[in-house]
Amino acid sequence: MTEHIDGLDDEGASVFDHRVGRKDFLFDSAKLLAAAAAAGPFFMAEEQAEAAIQASTSSDAAIADPIAKRAVDAAKQFSGATLTKTNESGLQALDDKNFTGPLWERLTGVKLRVIEKPFAEIYSTVIAEHIARSGAIDSVDGSPVWVPDFAERQVLAPIDSFIRKHRAQATMNDYHPLFRPMMKYKGKQYGFFDDGDVWILYYRKDVFNNAKLKNAYRAKYGRALRVPRGWDEFSLVAQFITDQMAPRVYGTGLGRTVGNPGNQFYFYQQFRSNGGEFFNPRTMKALINNAIGVRTMNQILAQNKASPPGVEKLDVVSAWVQWLEGKTAMIFSWPPTGRMSENYAQRDKAFAFIPRSKIAGKVGYAVVPGQNGEHAGSFIKGVMATSKQQELAYLFNQWATSPSVSLQRVQLPYTLRDPYRISHYRSKQFARRWPAASQYLAKLAEGANFSVLDPIYTGSQDYANALDRGMSKIYAGGNVQQTLNDVAKEWDTITERLGVDKQRAGYQNFLNNYLGSTKNNTPARKGQAVKI
Repeated sequence: MTEHIDGLDDEGASVFDHRVGRKDFLFDSAKLLAAAAAAGPFFMAEEQAEAAIQASTSSDAAIADPIAKRAVDAAKQFSGATLTKTNESGLQALDDKNFTGPLWERLTGVKLRVIEKPFAEIYSTVIAEHIARSGAIDSVDGSPVWVPDFAERQVLAPIDSFIRKHRAQATMNDYHPLFRPMMKYKGKQYGFFDDGDVWILYYRKDVFNNAKLKNAYRAKYGRALRVPRGWDEFSLVAQFITDQMAPRVYGTGLGRTVGNPGNQFYFYQQFRSNGGEFFNPRTMKALINNAIGVRTMNQILAQNKASPPGVEKLDVVSAWVQWLEGKTAMIFSWPPTGRMSENYAQRDKAFAFIPRSKIAGKVGYAVVPGQNGEHAGSFIKGVMATSKQQELAYLFNQWATSPSVSLQRVQLPYTLRDPYRISHYRSKQFARRWPAASQYLAKLAEGANFSVLDPIYTGSQDYANALDRGMSKIYAGGNVQQTLNDVAKEWDTITERLGVDKQRAGYQNFLNNYLGSTKNNTPARKGQAVKI
């Protein structure tokens, strides 16, 4: 029998005490949306609001942000107008409803109307408006992976002429290099990047510093226990912690249920870290079922084995709950994990759907094993081509993503927007939010230096959905090789349906023009790493 390690704080009840099914997930999602609505339409963080106002209006060069100020000054001519934009439902929408929208109206006299849609429905809503051409949508919060589709179909308007007119070129230099290419397609810019969704590793310092655990690890493996630096080491360390400390603490535990967050993210980052390529660039035949793909899936299965029972049925919110309750020792996830771990997000009632953190002050940050963390999701603010208020939509987007205003937005405790500008990572204001916030920001920047992107080409969501479903079948006991073969065949069918030549061109564009398309094409590998 394995001797269990003591010496850590007592933990509460776990959501892993029962299996979470689809009904439970829908109920949790409903609670999340209700909590978001409870924050109220007029709440603004006073400190952050005042900072944004000063930057947008001051004539003092030491305070003013010229990118924000020019947008506000130009937008005043449209006072009395109403601007309509899309938002993902729930917490993402609170930014515009409770902070950015009221501030914009106060500064310019322009009202902001928010259309809330679940993420998957934003795309179809925007396409429907593109077909109807009613002018019902002005500004779009959309995924970077949609930009090629939206540009080819002329759904979004290029904004280069507006950037020149309002002298916003300098704002691009403040973006982390990883994010700059995602705003462009075929030499034109289609929006402002607005959410740095880089995954890094969060780990329990108290677990890794536990003397009994360290001694047991050295006795078993003849070397010191450390934060894992590779994927095989991650599985080994996670399983060791589970063997020694479960059921009080498990080595890891990630949201593996189909569609939330989507298992493709896990595969994409590890597959490329292991040296994988998605397609043969000449024939466009899928390569995810090769030896690297099989190795990647077996590593992921080993992570599941080191997790609490039922992990394959848990959504990302439940994984966060486990982490905050101290039930897991390591988790790689989106940047809100850092804010929630220190109870920064929980200051606001919109985050009532998650518990108070029991691990505040005990969390360390690192790049993910293998270095190449996924940049999973994110948003770009674009201008709808059918809008009758294109310049006004552009001005709002320029203002909201300006260095000073965006800095306040990524610090809001009740939203899910995350740092993406160099000035965000270097912000002294943000670094004071909790004792280790400066370390958190530095690791987010380092993570972006080595990050790999979600694929950006036509049909990317179709490929992702097929892989997500296939991985769920493997979790349920399906043969790894056979299931990956089936997914590869489905990928080939998607490619043939969309057109092999078209997909080849899109894939080459992704490989050649986007930092983070492969592990050998990251900002760090190209000499563009940001040092904090």
